[in-house]
Amino acid sequence: MGLMDVIYKIFGFEGDDVRVVSKKKNAAPKASYNLKVSQKLPEEIDGIRVFYPEAFEDVKDKVELLKKGTPFFIDFRACGNFEKNKILDYFHGVLDVLGASEEQVDKNLIIFLPKNMEIERE
Repeated sequence: MGLMDVIYKIFGFEGDDVRVVSKKKNAAPKASYNLKVSQKLPEEIDGIRVFYPEAFEDVKDKVELLKKGTPFFIDFRACGNFEKNKILDYFHGVLDVLGASEEQVDKNLIIFLPKNMEIERE
């Protein structure tokens, strides 16, 4: 099972639950899905640690992971937009300095990758 399959399963996007529907003849199709909110939040996705910060102070020390070559996810569901933007601004500076990268996996889920590391797509 690949990284994206695990992420889709965690957020409730399972094969039979996703379908495309159109309400109007000329309207663009919309995706419909069941999000299983009651699920326990995972500590890891495909062996990569997931952090759920509530404030900026919760992730300042995660820069050390990038320095050591360890990728990680940050899930922003637990913090507000102000804190999310503050964290992202901080990490954008860190990414530039370290030559690391990020990739948005979902609206509130971003993976941070150390230098010379990328996501393998199937």
